[in-house]
Amino acid sequence: MKRKIGVCTWIFGNIELVKLADTIATMGFDGVELYVNLDRISAFEVKNIFADRGLEIFSLTPINVDLASQDFSTRKKAIDYYKKAIDYGAELGEPIVVCHEYIQNQLNHVYLGAVEYLIESCQEIALYAKQANIKLGFEPLNRYLCRFILTSNDAINLLTQINASNMTIVLDAFHMNLEESDPVKAIIKCGDRLSLYQVADSNRQGIGSGHTNFDAHLNALDAINYTGAIVLEPAGLRQTPGSSEKIDLDAIKFHLQKSKNWLENRTKTLV
Repeated sequence: MKRKIGVCTWIFGNIELVKLADTIATMGFDGVELYVNLDRISAFEVKNIFADRGLEIFSLTPINVDLASQDFSTRKKAIDYYKKAIDYGAELGEPIVVCHEYIQNQLNHVYLGAVEYLIESCQEIALYAKQANIKLGFEPLNRYLCRFILTSNDAINLLTQINASNMTIVLDAFHMNLEESDPVKAIIKCGDRLSLYQVADSNRQGIGSGHTNFDAHLNALDAINYTGAIVLEPAGLRQTPGSSEKIDLDAIKFHLQKSKNWLENRTKTLV
């Protein structure tokens, strides 16, 4: 099954948006998962920058806000951010707005959050998103980043409790490598609840750099008739969305091209 292939923009660091769009378009990708400062540039400008280069905006990466905090003001700030992202997305053409837990520095730190608050917050933003015809996608991360939603089972249980038809699941091959006993079964189990599939190998580099069996992953996507985009997300060491880590642009482009070539050809030889 042929699927559109995109790129997460945050992996490029602070590169200027026009240059970023030019780079991604020149490499032959179909679109992006967008990470952008919502207050710095209008949705109208962003939409035109990518549309002029023939690129779709498949999804939005959120900033790091805490939907599960026990502190009401912190939680409200997070909810307000997602509502702003939903409004922004509605202007862009209704991409999936990705959601996830608060990314924590867990060294000598006791996290003051609760899954019950996460559920309540997601219910509120899901209702808001439904009114804007926006689909949300909750992404399980991993134990080194967060506490509650680590696996496909966790995400499915979360969706059951949120009980909103526009709340879906985003699976990331890198996080699945850390948390799923069987990533293929995880994909199958999510079925039509899967709205977005993100790709980085087990070492968070391009396909073929680690040990993930992407052929099996894609066969599973075929089995559930997944028609969404495949979004590439190879990242630098210790890099997270919005971090100030130095970017090796040549390395990023190498891993993106390598992954794109494999996805288009499904070849066994990757180097």
